[in-house]
Amino acid sequence: MHESLKGISTRILGLATDALKRANTDAVYFDPGMEHRQSLAPLAAAHAGELVLKALIAKEHPLLLFKNIGEKTTDDDIDLDWLLKNGRTHDFSRLPSVLWATSGIKVPNIESYRRIAALRNQIQHFVDDRDCDVQYACLNFIYSNIDPLLSKHFGIAACKFHEDEFDDYVIGCLLAHQIRFTVPRDTVLTEIDPNEYLKNCSPDYREWACTELQLDLPS
Repeated sequence: MHESLKGISTRILGLATDALKRANTDAVYFDPGMEHRQSLAPLAAAHAGELVLKALIAKEHPLLLFKNIGEKTTDDDIDLDWLLKNGRTHDFSRLPSVLWATSGIKVPNIESYRRIAALRNQIQHFVDDRDCDVQYACLNFIYSNIDPLLSKHFGIAACKFHEDEFDDYVIGCLLAHQIRFTVPRDTVLTEIDPNEYLKNCSPDYREWACTELQLDLPS
């Protein structure tokens, strides 16, 4: 591997978690004057997902990110300069197949992956998010795809990446939607009462949440 290509996976992961901060924030916080975030959330979520998959592919080898390496006709090394000028990375829709073929890792929820891809295109090209629960679509994508991949392969939890001082409101939103997620061991909720978010949830989800968050099951 050319020296200039080393560390690409780590750098992509850093950008992925930055994109995830934006995605979590846009998906959760719809305060007055910030309603535009709802339309931006799928774009940020898809961007974060794309970068996480690319970080995993680049762990195997950075050149696997590119679909046109075979077009190179000279014998000199493929370095970062050549890739910046000529490289074309795989499209978002192809990344799950590339990830599986190169590493054996499968995207955990391919239906949610396809849904966020379609929603991103719908909003990006037509500015149209009608007939869709955008918040749920984004959070479902993040926490059924990005979160398990980050947890298993990088040892980090998606709910830690947002632009608020506390994790509480992201976690509260996940609880309200009955979405399972990686719960960091040091999680302590001081800004919300989780039982308020859990009172309308199914018994099965309440049991899971209370176990993971170390809460007493409501009687």
